[in-house]
Parts: sequence; C-alpha cells; structure tokens
Amino acid sequence: MKPIGRAVDRALRALGLDRDIARADAVRAWDDAAVSVLGDDARLCQAVRADGDTLVVTVPTAQWAGEVRLREREPRRARRAHRPNDRCGCG
Repeated sequence: MKPIGRAVDRALRALGLDRDIARADAVRAWDDAAVSVLGDDARLCQAVRADGDTLVVTVPTAQWAGEVRLREREPRRARRAHRPNDRCGCG
C-alpha cells in the first residue's frame, strides 16, 4: 500500500467508515463472486445491501434461495480471495 493509501485507510478507520465501505464493496463484489461459484445464472440473484455482517441477496425462486443458502460460504471465499484485506465480515 502506498503512503497516501495508508493515510486514507487510517482516516477511514478513525472516522469509523472502513466497515461501511467494506460492506458497500461486498454488495458490489457479489455478482462476480456468485457467478464464479454458481455459474452465469447467478446474475439472477442480486445483492441489495449489507445488514451488519450479513449480505442480503434477492433471489428469483425458492430453488435459488436454497442453492445460495447451501453454498453461502463459497462466494464469500471467492470474494475474499480477490480482496484479502477486506474488513467486512459479510458474505
């Protein structure tokens, strides 16, 4: 991380915004992580917000809800593989 990046990181932590930003990043990263794990049809499932440490995802059918619930840790691992310093505990 470059010096300016470290300064911004410290400022965000001091303001208590680092977790909020990590949550927003988790919502944005859902699509790619879900597609890498569940396939192209996972685009039908949309992350809408992070509620605490939980990523809230809308799904088109009960079958998709079951699949996402069954494999919920896999997209999280895929997302974290791309962002290892992520401070958000959300999915």
